[in-house]
Amino acid sequence: MRALRRIVAVALGALALSAVYGHCQGGERVMALAPANTSGSPDFKGSSNGLLAGTASISKIDVHTLLYPGSTTQVLAHYLPWWGPDPRGVNVGYRSDDPRQAFRTFADMRSRGIDGVIVDWYGAGHFVDTAWQASLPELAKFPGMTFSIMIDSGSFKFNACRGCDLTETILHNLAYISREYFTSSQYLRYDGHPVVSEFGMDAVGKADWARIHAAYPDIYWIHTLAQGFDLPYSKGAYVWAQPSPRAAPQAAGIRRDLLYRERFYDIARNQPPGTIAVGGVWSGFDDTKASWGAAAPRFLAPSCGRTWLDTFKTINERYNVRRQLPFVQLITWNDYEEGSALETGIASCTAIDAQPVGSSLTVRITHPETVDHLELYEQLGGGAFALAGRYPADTTSISLPGARAGTYFIKAVGKPFIQNVVSTAIVVR
Repeated sequence: MRALRRIVAVALGALALSAVYGHCQGGERVMALAPANTSGSPDFKGSSNGLLAGTASISKIDVHTLLYPGSTTQVLAHYLPWWGPDPRGVNVGYRSDDPRQAFRTFADMRSRGIDGVIVDWYGAGHFVDTAWQASLPELAKFPGMTFSIMIDSGSFKFNACRGCDLTETILHNLAYISREYFTSSQYLRYDGHPVVSEFGMDAVGKADWARIHAAYPDIYWIHTLAQGFDLPYSKGAYVWAQPSPRAAPQAAGIRRDLLYRERFYDIARNQPPGTIAVGGVWSGFDDTKASWGAAAPRFLAPSCGRTWLDTFKTINERYNVRRQLPFVQLITWNDYEEGSALETGIASCTAIDAQPVGSSLTVRITHPETVDHLELYEQLGGGAFALAGRYPADTTSISLPGARAGTYFIKAVGKPFIQNVVSTAIVVR
């Protein structure tokens, strides 16, 4: 299925760029050049920690196109269904237990090529579990998508079973997870085994993984960070963003994050055969809106989308068609408080300068590395626009269709998840 999807994606990409040599046939018409197209709430106006508004228009090009050629990697979104009745640091404008919002979320994910979700889970009886139970019927409407549970350390800190230590709490949670979720045909499995991950358990105590494995030997455990490879009965580990204190120089923070990613993948590549490495991609981090981060906020600069693209580059330098990376985690789908939410997209710094010269347009764009391709539109009557052509991002001259006068716009379609940008009106007389 993945190979077929990639073939289709490549074919569509070839069709999209075939217009570089001339006017697009068919004159596709649209009523808006940058319509809102994410599952973010229209009531979310963006935030000071770097997130776009819920009305943003972003690229829906398949996220797999950012991975190395021939990739069979499954792309999974780190999902936090914790938005509910209790106030948090950001008002996102929706509730995670609303089935309508769940449907919009999964539809948006699927439209970007996402294969499934990793649910950051806080235990039975917690609002997160209530919200996820309400979401499952909506996920079933997308049968190609999977889900798995990541047991957060908060399940012990805030929701431990009465009188239980860390190990007993994990066992208690596994009894519930195996009953409620492993039976789903959409639960993520690897070589037939259910995959369960954990978040930050080593920060709240020392779990007895031998005892846990003895009780649930079928589970494939994925642990936090590179040291997770070395835990007893570990099946693998995942990488995570490494923000720095906000006061630290941005360049140093970006360098620190890069060095950690490189170290993780180098360690992962030296693990025994069958070990599961879960890569990670992210666009930035800023937890000034989070109650737990306000006193000593951490930061990782988005750098106009370059951080996002660089996290893919680190993967692509180390994996290929002969050495596949099984999974990549999008960090995160909707942690608005930590400024890592990808739901509303990644802000673009691209600017477009286009000037008519004779029967063509001269085009200059900034930050072309974050642009997938350009589209030329001709304004029609009634507020509609006709697609006149598609062109590579490095195009510097565009011939006008039929050399005719009119009002035109150039749209810079971002690389996956990155904001689309539309030029001002270009009037040709």
